[in-house]
Amino acid sequence: MMPTTEMKSKLTCIFGGTFDPIHKGHLHILNQLEEYTPYERVIVIPARISNFKQESNPTPAVDRYNMVKIALNEYSSKQPTRLELIVSDIEIKRGGVSYTYDTVVEVLETFNVTGRLGLIMGDDLLPDLDKWYRIDELKELVDFVCFSRDKIIAPEREGYHITQINSPIYNASSTEVRNGDFSSLTQGVKSYVESHGLYKA
Repeated sequence: MMPTTEMKSKLTCIFGGTFDPIHKGHLHILNQLEEYTPYERVIVIPARISNFKQESNPTPAVDRYNMVKIALNEYSSKQPTRLELIVSDIEIKRGGVSYTYDTVVEVLETFNVTGRLGLIMGDDLLPDLDKWYRIDELKELVDFVCFSRDKIIAPEREGYHITQINSPIYNASSTEVRNGDFSSLTQGVKSYVESHGLYKA
């Protein structure tokens, strides 16, 4: 879905990541976001090259993007959701390393956003949050919506807006999928993986 000038203003957050591949753990976060927060729109953004994984060799971006689209369509069709779910290829089109600050600026220029933009993250990223690209500017633009992964408590940081969501953890990892365990994939994503010969399928 492409944004338009007529798009309604909503409480919006972005959910970025490599999504190599997207799995049920990612969808669990959407479910918990809906249950524990007032957000109305989620923009899911696969990274071209993650700033945190610059030395990695991810699956081609087009495949990761397609799998995200499939998974979100399955999620929406299997259960009612009040969330407007949008898949965006802005980081893929931008090319190079995907920096969250650049993405946030582009999202704010493109979408009608009510209030402050939310930024979904796992608590495993908290210890190095001060090292993020242009973090002093980024923290002025977003609320960090932090989900439990490693049970890390956010330290007090001046100028940061951090909300920790202590929801149940869904144990699934993209690493397990890449090693050949497809049990955490939705049926549609699993079919895509198998038909395209990804992850040792």
